[in-house]
Amino acid sequence: MDDVFYEKALYRILQGRFRLTLGDLVLFIYEPDRELLEESYDIYDEAYKKAYFRGVYLKKELLEVLVDNDLWTPFDDREAEKIEKEIENLKVEAFRSFFDSKKLRGIKARIRANERGFFKYKSKKMSLDHVSCEGVASFSKNVWLISQCTKLKDGSDYNWDKHPISTIMEHYTSEQLGQETIRAVARQEPWRSMWKHGKASGVLGKPACDFTRDQLSLCTYSSMYDNVYESPESPNEKVLEDDDCLDGWFIVQKRKYEKDKKQKEVDDMITNPKIANSQEVFVVAKDNEAAQEIYGLNNPLARSTIQNRKNVIDEAGGEISFTKFHDVRQDIAMESHKAAISKMKGGR
Repeated sequence: MDDVFYEKALYRILQGRFRLTLGDLVLFIYEPDRELLEESYDIYDEAYKKAYFRGVYLKKELLEVLVDNDLWTPFDDREAEKIEKEIENLKVEAFRSFFDSKKLRGIKARIRANERGFFKYKSKKMSLDHVSCEGVASFSKNVWLISQCTKLKDGSDYNWDKHPISTIMEHYTSEQLGQETIRAVARQEPWRSMWKHGKASGVLGKPACDFTRDQLSLCTYSSMYDNVYESPESPNEKVLEDDDCLDGWFIVQKRKYEKDKKQKEVDDMITNPKIANSQEVFVVAKDNEAAQEIYGLNNPLARSTIQNRKNVIDEAGGEISFTKFHDVRQDIAMESHKAAISKMKGGR
């Protein structure tokens, strides 16, 4: 995308409207204000009640229909979670491989493939949402909002004589600005200067509760980039221009923070003077995830020792004396050697 595309997107966001040209007809679809949004929930409630008393399924009731027709299972959600974690790991890998362009292209291709897989699994559960009470009510609410927010160039209401509301909704939905576009707008000119010099007086000239959805996203991303620039561990300037790599940087920072926090929690647990100087301390984990977090606090040598002990236990069939572990035998031998040397020195 070129600079003109992002400038056009910026001024669309600032104006809070979408300009739609259909032949010689020009329409403006404005983002709803607080008053309209409040009223739209009355439309939602009315449509929901009508659908419910007509016997339309609730979303939670449709889950059984999905399972019975092999359209969705809880397994799909678990697969989506696995893919989501894989995407996180790939973004970390992308960040660490930023200066290896060939490797980075391959990682990005895998990220996009995983994103498609994630969407496929997540969308299964929502495949019948549109025929639920909630789906019918949401559609009615959105139709009403479009009908109230669509205006002619002179600001008067459109009378829907040339194009039905369904056509306008299709164009409006398909032309929504993606988060990638809003992120790009937030980190470049002319918005960066507007944001920098306008924060004190209010860059949009209105309270945050009156921001449109895209305006709120734009300001949120702008604050995010401010935090990155101000971080003592701020990445290379070029990394900020790559969403995947910057996401990877955020994940690295988050994991580091969580590890340090967990380390502090463990340190606080072992402040008891009776165990503070112990060679080994066992911490009880509430579940497998917590166990993995605690395991990650061990240094590489400790993790190697844990793995070696596990291998010895597996070889012994699941049960073994503590003194049979290789590292314990080495410690015993070392202590015996020290004691022998001390005894020899004492006998002189």
